[in-house]
Amino acid sequence: MNNENAAYYRYNLLLAAASPLLALFLAQRFLSGKSRPGWSERWGHLPSFDSLSPNRIWVHAVSAGEVVASLPILRALKSSFPDHALFLSVITPAGHEVAVKQAAAWLEGLFYAPFDLPWVVKRVVRTLRPQLYVSLESELWPNLLHTLKRHGVNTALVNGRITPRSFERARRFAPGLFRWMLGNVDLLLMQSQADAERVAVLGGAPVEGRIHVVGNTKFDQELHPLDRARREQMKAELRLPLEAPVLVAGSTRSANEERIVVQAFLQMRRRLPSLCLIVAPRQLSRVEETLQILRQANLNPARRTSPQASVTDCLVLDTMGELVDVYAVADVAFLGNTFPPVVQGGGQNILQPLAHGKPVLHGPHYATIRAEVALAQEAGVAFPVANAEELAAKALQLLGDKCLLEKLAQRAQSLIQANRGASQRCIEALAPLLKAGALR
Repeated sequence: MNNENAAYYRYNLLLAAASPLLALFLAQRFLSGKSRPGWSERWGHLPSFDSLSPNRIWVHAVSAGEVVASLPILRALKSSFPDHALFLSVITPAGHEVAVKQAAAWLEGLFYAPFDLPWVVKRVVRTLRPQLYVSLESELWPNLLHTLKRHGVNTALVNGRITPRSFERARRFAPGLFRWMLGNVDLLLMQSQADAERVAVLGGAPVEGRIHVVGNTKFDQELHPLDRARREQMKAELRLPLEAPVLVAGSTRSANEERIVVQAFLQMRRRLPSLCLIVAPRQLSRVEETLQILRQANLNPARRTSPQASVTDCLVLDTMGELVDVYAVADVAFLGNTFPPVVQGGGQNILQPLAHGKPVLHGPHYATIRAEVALAQEAGVAFPVANAEELAAKALQLLGDKCLLEKLAQRAQSLIQANRGASQRCIEALAPLLKAGALR
C-alpha cells in the first residue's frame, strides 16, 4: 500500500470511528436549518448536466466572503474560456444567496457542496465530470481532492491563504493529513509570500514547484464608488439627515461587538449630536437581536425595510447584498467580526468601504484578512482600536478633520487600484491545467 492510499484509509477510518458524533452534528445542522437548504445536494444528488458542454470547470467557495472573492475569477474564466461550462458550489445559504444575485450570469450550475464522505464525493465527481476543480482560499477537503485526482481532474487552490493560527495547528496536530491533501493539488496560487511559505512547509518539498504568489482576487471586485448625487439619493432612501455625519458598522457578528459599537456611538454623540449610526449584522437572523441591543441603549432604531417614512438617526440594515453601497454614505466605517467573540479568526470584507474611500476602524482580531489589513494600515487608511473608548476617540479625530478625510479617500482608492490584477494572473496560471485536462 503506497503512502497516498494509506493516508486515505487512515482518514476514513477516523471518520468511521467518529461517525456517531458526525451523525449528531449533521442532525443538529439540519434541525437548526443551517444545512437544510440543499440537503439532497449535500449528499451528492445533483441534476444531470448531460446537455451541457463536456468542457467543465468546478469552482468551490464556502460562504458570502469567498463567493465575493470568486466573482472576478468566474468573470475572467467565462471571458477566457467561453466554451467551458462553469459550476459553483457553496456551503452556506448566505454564499448561495450572494451567488444567485451576483454570479448567476456566468454559471451553468450552482449547488451546495457535498459532504466529504467517499461515496458522496464520488457521486458528485461522476455526475459533474469536470476538467478542472478550483477551490477558494483555504477550502481543502481530503476525500474530494483524493477522488478528483483518481478521476484525472486537475485541481487548484486560488486566492490561497493560511493564517498563522491555522498553520500552527496543522503543523502540530495533522502534518501527515496536510502533506497528503496538498499532494492532491496541482497548483497553489497564494495571496502573499507568507501564505506561500506556510503552504510549502505543510506540503513538504514536493509541493514547492506548484506554489505561486499572485495576490488577492478580492481587489478585482467590481466596486464602483458612488457619485455625489447617488450618495445623496441613497442617504434619502435610508431616511438619514442629508448633512449628518454617519458611522457604519458593517458585518457585525455578535451582541458583544454591537454593544462596543453602541457604547462608542453614545460617547461620540456627546460631542457630535448629529451623528447617525447604521449597523449591518452579518447574519440576517440576528437583526432582531441587534434592534434589541440598540433599544436597550435608549436608541430608537429603524429597520431598513420598515415602511415608515420618518427620518432616523439609527438604522439596522436588514437586507442582503446592500452593504457594499451603504458604505458610500459613511464618513467612517467600523469593520465587524473584529471584536470577540469572532468567527474563524475574525475579519470581514475591508475592501468594500475602502473602495468608497472610507477610513476603516477595526478591532484586534482579523486573521482571515490579515494581508488586506496590513496593506490598508501601511497605506494609513485602516486603524486598529482595542475598545469602545479608542473607537470613539479615533472616529471623532477623523470626523473632525475634513481635509484628512479627503486625503484618506484618495489613498484608499489608490490602494485598491494598485493591487488589481490577481484574477488575470490566476487565469494565466490555470490555463495550462485546462489544456492538460482537455488532452486526457
